[in-house]
Amino acid sequence: MGEHVVVTAEKLVELSNLAAAASIDPAQWQVFLDAMGRALGTQVCTQLIGYDQLTKAAPLAYASGYDPEILHLYETHFADRNPFAENFGRCGIGESITTHELCAPDKLKRTQFYADILQPLEDLYAGGGSMLAFDASRMFLIGGNMRAKDKDKHEDDWLKLCVRLAPVIRQSLEVNRMIMGLKFEKWATERHMLGAGTSVLVVDSAMTVQYACPGGQQLLAEGSLIGCDMFRRVKFGADQMQAQFASLLRGSANGNSDVFSNARLIDSNGCEWICRTLAMSLGDLDRSPFGAFLNGSGNAVLLALKAVDNTSSSAERLQRDLSLSNAEAKTVLMLSNGLSPAEVAAARSVSIHTVRNQIKSALSKSGCRRQGELLQKVEQLRLTGGW
Repeated sequence: MGEHVVVTAEKLVELSNLAAAASIDPAQWQVFLDAMGRALGTQVCTQLIGYDQLTKAAPLAYASGYDPEILHLYETHFADRNPFAENFGRCGIGESITTHELCAPDKLKRTQFYADILQPLEDLYAGGGSMLAFDASRMFLIGGNMRAKDKDKHEDDWLKLCVRLAPVIRQSLEVNRMIMGLKFEKWATERHMLGAGTSVLVVDSAMTVQYACPGGQQLLAEGSLIGCDMFRRVKFGADQMQAQFASLLRGSANGNSDVFSNARLIDSNGCEWICRTLAMSLGDLDRSPFGAFLNGSGNAVLLALKAVDNTSSSAERLQRDLSLSNAEAKTVLMLSNGLSPAEVAAARSVSIHTVRNQIKSALSKSGCRRQGELLQKVEQLRLTGGW
């Protein structure tokens, strides 16, 4: 007999696509968890949790279906006293594990965790999940809790769903990791990307655009900086950049994942852009959200484009909000636009020593300890101030 199928192929594809979308936009993890929790036809309270010490990103913590007051109670009193967490290491990567295997029911029911968190939610101690990554630097887990009375009917199907989705979830977390810190660490000082307004594209070795975020799609449609033909082959407006990009793609096709380039371009409207490219390979990952070409041993180039902010009003706002001098504000603004300290010095016709002193002074005035922290503060001001 064939395997009993509770989740249809269409639903599995929908969930996979939602997880893939979260690779570029982590906010989509919440949408994914909401949908996953409804996939069996009964409500499963879902969570995606973890941490990554290498990227220094905030701990990952998304949940769906739990009572908000219970969640608050957990976060304030039980986050470091979760009896299930003691045995996370028993779960193999990509394999399933039940909540009963993580903590035996008789032991669980003697804990305050059970009395305050699980019992009030109709004995929400059945279910389980799948380990996505677990090593010395990081841990990620997808899981779900269901009522004890639903265990016999739904737990096995839930665990199978977790295992089937684990590869694409793990893939998307790897892309998150890349963007948040590891390979993209080269993209700017102190692991700072280009920030809000950055358009991201993925281009394969045949120059074909395999992925474009909404901003990237708009740039391709406008064609003033970068465009593509009817076969979605990329074409820069500047011939020099086209040749440089083709060379980088050849390096990527040869397996060189360390190829990196940084350029400043002028579009047909006279606007200046930062263009950063990084060769990458997703062949060692389980599945690709970008298309079949990257399954297996495929290589590609990740391309980021952002308009340069040269407005005097932005510098004035930095002076006002961070109490910086005019020179310090201009230096910090140029750093936030992706320039290195040496590039800032050359652009402003000052010494690198002067630029470093201005950065040091800006750190002191802003209350930041590291340059990356300062640039994150600038990015936050951009987002909240609309500039």
